[in-house]
Amino acid sequence: MSYYMLRANVISKKTQSVVASASYRSGEALYSERDEEVKNFRTRGVAPEAFILSPDHAPEWTKDRERLWNEVERKEKAWNAQLAREILIALPRELNHDQQNELVQKFVQSTFVDAGMVADVAIHRDKEHNPHAHILLTVRPFNEDGSWGEKKRRVYERDELGDIKRTKDGKKIYQTVSSTDWNNRDTLVRWRLAYADMMNDAFLENNIDQRVSALSFENQGLEKIAEVRLERNEYQFVKRLEAQGKEANTFYHQLNQQIRKTNEQISKLNSKIVTLAAHQSTPSVEKILHDETSLVMGQLEPEYQESIHFLQGRLKQELTFSNVRNHLDGLYRWKERTTESNEVKMAVTHSLLDAVNKAYHAQNKEFLMSQGFTIKGFYEQFIPRLEAYEEAENDQVKLSETQDMLIEHSERAYNAYALITHRTFNQIYPDIEEEFKWNDRVLLKKQEILDSLKENRGEQIPYPEELTEELAIAEIDQLLSKGDSISETIRIQSLTRNKLGIEKDALKNKRGEPDRVYQLSVKLNTMVQILDQSIRKAALINDQLGQLIASRFANEKESLLIKIEEMPLQVKADILLNHKVEMEKGFVPTLKSCILFAKEREKERVDSYKLYEKKESGPFIKRLTTEQKEGSHFIGGRAPVELFDQLIHQSSGVHSSKHEAQTPSKSRKKTKDKRIRQQLDLEVDL
Repeated sequence: MSYYMLRANVISKKTQSVVASASYRSGEALYSERDEEVKNFRTRGVAPEAFILSPDHAPEWTKDRERLWNEVERKEKAWNAQLAREILIALPRELNHDQQNELVQKFVQSTFVDAGMVADVAIHRDKEHNPHAHILLTVRPFNEDGSWGEKKRRVYERDELGDIKRTKDGKKIYQTVSSTDWNNRDTLVRWRLAYADMMNDAFLENNIDQRVSALSFENQGLEKIAEVRLERNEYQFVKRLEAQGKEANTFYHQLNQQIRKTNEQISKLNSKIVTLAAHQSTPSVEKILHDETSLVMGQLEPEYQESIHFLQGRLKQELTFSNVRNHLDGLYRWKERTTESNEVKMAVTHSLLDAVNKAYHAQNKEFLMSQGFTIKGFYEQFIPRLEAYEEAENDQVKLSETQDMLIEHSERAYNAYALITHRTFNQIYPDIEEEFKWNDRVLLKKQEILDSLKENRGEQIPYPEELTEELAIAEIDQLLSKGDSISETIRIQSLTRNKLGIEKDALKNKRGEPDRVYQLSVKLNTMVQILDQSIRKAALINDQLGQLIASRFANEKESLLIKIEEMPLQVKADILLNHKVEMEKGFVPTLKSCILFAKEREKERVDSYKLYEKKESGPFIKRLTTEQKEGSHFIGGRAPVELFDQLIHQSSGVHSSKHEAQTPSKSRKKTKDKRIRQQLDLEVDL
């Protein structure tokens, strides 16, 4: 996006050479008669486009740059005379080079040349992001015969009869006034307005949807604070530090950071005012929710309507997304605590009884003893355990059928109310990012925002420009919660398996308490199967974490994201955790910083596992594979240090950007009047 800039300055004989100024801006070597030396400067990477425009009554020699400015210096005798006026204008990047040139020529001709000035123009495009034009203007007018005119003239005071007034000693009384208005402040304002108008005309002619203004933010009616334009050296210093990922501490850069922060806060407040005003002028959330509920319910299949009717009777309250979801979560926890573990236990018990029956007929005494059976009293032990299994299986089937029925009804109701929540939210926020329109991971956040709107809790309603960020954080939060839960579950199950295995080994060695050995055998094998189920669940969550990382860092190289796919669940979770935490602080973290954070967390897990490993010993632990041993600390496997190093090397090295800057030191503050004028973009010596 282009910005408007027109600055004016006067070149004085007291401190400057106008020939040198013309040489520097045009890129042409010029001989200065005053200094008796050739003025020549470094060759630019992109040669300036320089040309001279003169009024019709100006002499032909004004088209010769070297002669023009030497004539000026020769004509101006005073040691502190004004030699030239320089106008510096920024060129809009939306225009191509030809269009920029046309804009400059039109502006210079109509504003300066037609008013009687000679204009020496140099267009600079050294920096692609900063095209601009220097315009050197003569400050002395030309007479109609082509001779130099006077900068000032005498205006005599006259009496009532029209005669010139005189002093007591007979001298005429007069005032010295400028022969032109080129030094007036109002003229500078007129030039600034003219350039803004011509820029806007150029945008209109070239079908560019863009507007600029020469007026201050206040005069434009904008509630914003203008930033300070940095001097070239300070600007380049700031950019060098940014390239190194560092924050510059110069006063005016830090001041601009504070101005941006203040403008952002002003914008957010205005945005919230607009949002709340729009909310008050549109149908209420309750009305939209009611309409969407009626629409969805009217299109449901009969089995969905039956499930909702069933759930209304069970919950005995009006169904909402929140209470349906809470009810379904409760059912999932109930099934996980009872049915899932019991079903695994039943399957393990059945397999174990089948195995020991075969071992008995094969007279495998050692195996029978390891499972709590003996050859001599086999059937006395086997029959009661088989009957207990069959009785428990019948009870389990009944419980499982009940739970499946309840969950099926609740899931149908949940799907219906999830759709209603999505549709209501998307209608209130029609500009929501596509990735969040039907994303079930942000449903809770959507419901939270809808509740805040319904209850007019303004402080909890996000600004429109923050909505995407809040939903992104909510999505990461929801998936991290799943990852943390499954990781903790696997850790506990791994430690429980180890404890049961060690306890069973110790009991077997005593060759006693067969009932206790049998119970431990069932528990141990059940835990092994449940652990395998949890590991399969973790693999699914691991895939989801990888997809979310690829989405959040879509600008990174595909080869890098593929390598991250090789990382285990906990490392991916740490990458997203750092991403979320930094976003909440106002940072925009890079993938590299997130990987470095994950590497430190993995190192903590390695150190913790080493301490745990020293404490664990025994035959059972030795029979476990390396992966099984490490399962309590490294969910999904251990991440190789070499892979971390590869990822860090390949990822972007640009540091996070901040929304909030530190307060600059007062000791760095500059108070020169010239700098203040430059802040206002009106630097001109009158």
